[in-house]
Amino acid sequence: MLTEEVYGLFGLEAEEPLQKLRVSQRRSHLEIKMDILSCVRAGVDKPTQVMYKANLSWTALQEHLGDLEGNGLLRATDHGNRKRLEVTEKALSVLMAYKKVLEDIRAPTEKKRVVY
Repeated sequence: MLTEEVYGLFGLEAEEPLQKLRVSQRRSHLEIKMDILSCVRAGVDKPTQVMYKANLSWTALQEHLGDLEGNGLLRATDHGNRKRLEVTEKALSVLMAYKKVLEDIRAPTEKKRVVY
């Protein structure tokens, strides 16, 4: 499990999902994958819990988990007859870069309103 120090690298609280940084309603495959990584990083390590937290169907979750494991971003370990998920160091750097891109894109459009 990751420590609070690692969460601090993202400038996020342990339970704060990356979903708060998005604007659109529909999610791209990239956004779904980042949501999955964000959930697992926050401590949601069972596939069924990730499915509910990331708001996915079981079929969609399995597809994205396969992609993430294949790219070395997620690691699945067996605990008895259960599977547990954990993010890799590569996933941490991807999440940090993704958060930075979202902040950089959003920054110029968010101007403070002047109230008279």
